[in-house]
Amino acid sequence: MKVAIVLLTWQRVQNLKFILKQLTQQTNEDFDVYISNGNLSEDAIATLEKYVKHFKNLGLKIRLSHDGNEIFSFRRFTVGRDLAHKGYDIVMYLDDDVTISRSYVQKCLSQYEPQTYKSGYAWEFYNGGKSYYKNRTRIRDVNRKPHYCGTGFSMIDSSFFLKDKLFNYPPGAEKIEDLWLSFCVDQEPGWSLAYMDAGDVFLKGSDEYALHKEIMNSSFDKTDFLKLLVKMGWEIPG
Repeated sequence: MKVAIVLLTWQRVQNLKFILKQLTQQTNEDFDVYISNGNLSEDAIATLEKYVKHFKNLGLKIRLSHDGNEIFSFRRFTVGRDLAHKGYDIVMYLDDDVTISRSYVQKCLSQYEPQTYKSGYAWEFYNGGKSYYKNRTRIRDVNRKPHYCGTGFSMIDSSFFLKDKLFNYPPGAEKIEDLWLSFCVDQEPGWSLAYMDAGDVFLKGSDEYALHKEIMNSSFDKTDFLKLLVKMGWEIPG
């Protein structure tokens, strides 16, 4: 099976050097890396091109595209669709601020199942999302079905990106892609959400540019979007 690891970068371009170094040290090296760059400044582009050249010389199979940030984190899905068309079977997403073990890729791929979307960040809701950030519980049990999966370190059967409904999204989904993808997968017959035991993964805490803070300060946040998805048929406890 063909495996692609997708990294998005926006304002913290320097983080890519850290995560790319970790990917050169994996026990399973049978994957390609795709970077979608949202920062089109000359400095950012030059820095990323330098990183790509360096890690290619170290043997990493890596591609870089300069896509801009107009559709925010929804770039994960447009890149995923492109990869599905190119014949990749599995798409893995990694945030740029995580620390992973040397066996991360091998451990995740050992849990792959067709028609699934799995994440090391999996959650259950409470109170129907009345207070989204206070009323959710993280799942760490592979036998327990989550209500939604975070995209930060996750894995999905790439064929889902060939479904048109994923791209017919309501306003707001482009910044809240984790809920939208989970909703679409959960509503699709034969598909399922699941927790993925990704081993030791640590966040570096580089949240100063994180999209979720911008979303929390906007007039349309994750709580509003969750309520919209419930109206669209998402059955969660409340």
